[in-house]
Amino acid sequence: MKCLDRVAVVTGGGRGIGQAIALTLAGEGADLAIWDVELEQARRVSDQAGQMDRRSSAYKVDVSDWDQVRAAAAKVLEEFGRIDILVNNAGICNKSSIEDLDPDDWDKVLAVNLKGTFLCSKAVMGAMKRQRWGRVINLGSVAGKVGGIAVAASYSASKAGVMCFTKSLAKELGPYGVTVNALAPGQIDTEMGRMLDGGSYERFLPQIPLGRVGQVEDVAQAALFLASEGAGFITGEIMDINGGLFMD
Repeated sequence: MKCLDRVAVVTGGGRGIGQAIALTLAGEGADLAIWDVELEQARRVSDQAGQMDRRSSAYKVDVSDWDQVRAAAAKVLEEFGRIDILVNNAGICNKSSIEDLDPDDWDKVLAVNLKGTFLCSKAVMGAMKRQRWGRVINLGSVAGKVGGIAVAASYSASKAGVMCFTKSLAKELGPYGVTVNALAPGQIDTEMGRMLDGGSYERFLPQIPLGRVGQVEDVAQAALFLASEGAGFITGEIMDINGGLFMD
């Protein structure tokens, strides 16, 4: 599943799932543009990719800000000459009942998770259409299918929106040879997940047939497949990565 000399933009690539996806793509030959609101985190991952003999640059980008997104996409095209793969991973999460959920927090989560996916896709799709080749991989969630388990309704709603947006974008870009798919992780062992769940996933294990929580590498390997030539006839798909926690 090589990605030789492809150029990948990974949003939220400075840590967690985004970092794992970025470095997995680099390990298979992709050059990287790491976008993150934390520039130092992005630089750290970019440096790791550089040690793998790949071209890589870090960009400070708030994906909910159209001006920043549009400027970053232009810089990537200027520096690398093309954008082949977009991984819309940047996201935030909170934990609150609907009754207690602050309207400003609702807006912030939707702005980053859903609007950010739209803005980043909009910023790169012209380049992919001109190339007549591209891969867009969005990060959904099992919460977007079943409602929040350990997260607020704002997160679940944003991820449901991302997964529906995936299908719409797939229909629009299909005629140009660009595939658009989403990953729907379940319980994945990340810093953000541990923080929301009090540091333990133990209560979910009886519900997971494979008997373990997921690792960031599980998500990264799925992203690698969707970015590869081997996934060229798959589009508009939502791929579950949850160990059997939810099956549809």
